[in-house]
Amino acid sequence: MRFKEQRVPKADLIEQQIRGNGGLTNFEPHRAALTFHPPTHIVARVRRTIVFSNYDSPGNPYYGGGGARAIHEVARRLAERHAVRVITGSYPGSREELVEGVSYGRLGGAWAGPKLGQLLYQFLLPRRVRGERFDLWVESLTPPFSTACLQWFTRKPVIALTQILAGRAMSRKYHLPFGTLERHGLKTYRYAIALSGHLKQELERANPSLRVAVIPNGVNRELIEQEVEPGRAHVLFLGRLDVEQKGIDLLLEAWSAIAATMPAPLVIAGGGAAADTAFVARRIEELRLGASVRAVGRVEGDQKDRLLRQAMFLVMPSRFEASPVVLLEALCYRLPVVLFGIPELLELPDACCVKVRPFDTRAYGQAALELARDTPRRLAAGAAAKQLARLFDWDDLARKYEEFFETVLQSG
Repeated sequence: MRFKEQRVPKADLIEQQIRGNGGLTNFEPHRAALTFHPPTHIVARVRRTIVFSNYDSPGNPYYGGGGARAIHEVARRLAERHAVRVITGSYPGSREELVEGVSYGRLGGAWAGPKLGQLLYQFLLPRRVRGERFDLWVESLTPPFSTACLQWFTRKPVIALTQILAGRAMSRKYHLPFGTLERHGLKTYRYAIALSGHLKQELERANPSLRVAVIPNGVNRELIEQEVEPGRAHVLFLGRLDVEQKGIDLLLEAWSAIAATMPAPLVIAGGGAAADTAFVARRIEELRLGASVRAVGRVEGDQKDRLLRQAMFLVMPSRFEASPVVLLEALCYRLPVVLFGIPELLELPDACCVKVRPFDTRAYGQAALELARDTPRRLAAGAAAKQLARLFDWDDLARKYEEFFETVLQSG
């Protein structure tokens, strides 16, 4: 089937898209795509003990990705009414600590590094489940195996949290049967949270009896409500430097064809494993992009805010995704997004993004160039992006987590 490239509509069509049947007012995947509908009247009257497990964590120097930040945002809101613990992988300098009411525990060896550390974490998780006291466990599926099949090791409910299903991609990368292990592992769960409608379909395909709630990632209300002026200083890539998933190799190839005519440079902001960071630096040199591409490393706080405020738009050339927090943050800053039309991101309304046929680097570069040159389209798409961001308030989404948890607990 031929992929029809979607372009940001002209300014006078943006309002029609927002108000029409395919527009932003109807874009509420976390409401429309629930397979298992938690009753909205349920309010937890009992203080629960809730555990999240996720290898990554906000302070992890190897990753520190959006999924880890998303879990913390949910956990700290739940901690106002419940006892909440997050079990993460160990890393140099990590320790048991209390962060905004959330108890953080570590698992594995700080000496192990990112790859061995993930494997060690996965193998140690079942023992940790058997030794913890909890009412409900939320297992964030972690590559490369995705699932540790934790429901096998406890009679208490375990909810699979699908930040991403990476089995097939890990099979391609390492030539091992991670995809098969993932499919079989998903059959061991009774409940799951999917971050998108696409992930929900993948879960139900692997396990038709699974009860799935779709709850995307979100952003803080303060970020949604802040006012920003459109920037023109650069085009921005923001996120973890994971070449395989994030498609940074595709981005650099696309950029090499348009660098001489782009009105602004490309800024690549993010940290990652040493091999990925070295690849990005080497590829910039090989393609002779030093004059038009700047890799600035991992950014936080004021530096991150400044880069977002000064950007013309965000580029997200991912090969596969979930519900990327970086994308939601960009919407808050009135930034359109140029992305490949992968299944995980097709739900994003056309009014605020440009979808390019996966993984056509020539078309991707041309789409970025056209958007950079067309200020009215860019501004109109930015306004649509800001409106869309209002659907992803963490306060609202954390309540949906709580409702689903309570429904699972009451169902036995």
